[in-house]
Amino acid sequence: MCVQQIVMIVLCLVIGVVLRWSGKLPDNAAKVLSGWVINVALPAAALESMHGLETRPDWWFAAATPWIGVVVSVLVMVPLCRALGWSRGRAGALILVAGWGNTSFVGLPMIAAFAGSQWLGLGIVIDLFGSYLALSTLGLAIAAVASEGRLDLKAVGKRIVTFPPFIAILIAFATNHMARPEWLDQLVTALAGTLTPLALAAVGYALRLDQVASRLAPLGVGLVYRLGVAPLLLIGLYTLLGQTSDMVAKVAMLEMAMPPMLGASVIAMDNDLEPDLIASLIGIGVPLSMLTAWGWWTVISAL
Repeated sequence: MCVQQIVMIVLCLVIGVVLRWSGKLPDNAAKVLSGWVINVALPAAALESMHGLETRPDWWFAAATPWIGVVVSVLVMVPLCRALGWSRGRAGALILVAGWGNTSFVGLPMIAAFAGSQWLGLGIVIDLFGSYLALSTLGLAIAAVASEGRLDLKAVGKRIVTFPPFIAILIAFATNHMARPEWLDQLVTALAGTLTPLALAAVGYALRLDQVASRLAPLGVGLVYRLGVAPLLLIGLYTLLGQTSDMVAKVAMLEMAMPPMLGASVIAMDNDLEPDLIASLIGIGVPLSMLTAWGWWTVISAL
């Protein structure tokens, strides 16, 4: 991962923390920043990534692997949280932030660094049709159940079809190979570029380092699943399928080793699912993943 990406992560998190300490922004600043990310930056990122993208038939199972990771996280986190006596909100927070990996901002540079830039197209497919599509559908349902305690199919369905990133994915898919004027490309790129700094600033604003000690158990559960259990499970699945030597499989396994997803964390915070815990998972998980992803790639490349 390039130095610029590392500096961006640290700087934006610090900016968010400093803004909170300064008292120059209102208490709901994290929600305002999250609102921009959900309604503007995420849709723009989908429109930018999908345009002109060429796909291959053997990529679609890899694109389904984030869905597998999320389903397994539900099967693991729900009974575990019940056994530990944790709240429904905490369970939802852990599923959203530990179940989804950061397959874009962190994942794509990791692919370029370890597997080679020729595999970035596959990374984008995994990100859009795996992570983002799952977040725009299943993720919204999980957030609704965790925050409201029930699943209202009609209400969730309405949230999904009106969710800006979901709409953007449909538009991007429908207009994939249509020519766009240069000014529109530049506009979409500029808006998409706000995703990472604003999402990380929102996380930094919500980060309470003084409360990390009181949340060591859920932090440990979330990070161990996201950075350890999830990639190990996918490696096991590809081993059973006898495909571990395939580069498509290797890229999918690397993407599963990514830290918590910024978009999922923003949705969790927007639904008031333990924002302090979520911010800590991102603040610790993203820098830590730079070491763990290297370790996983050492294992994956040797398969």
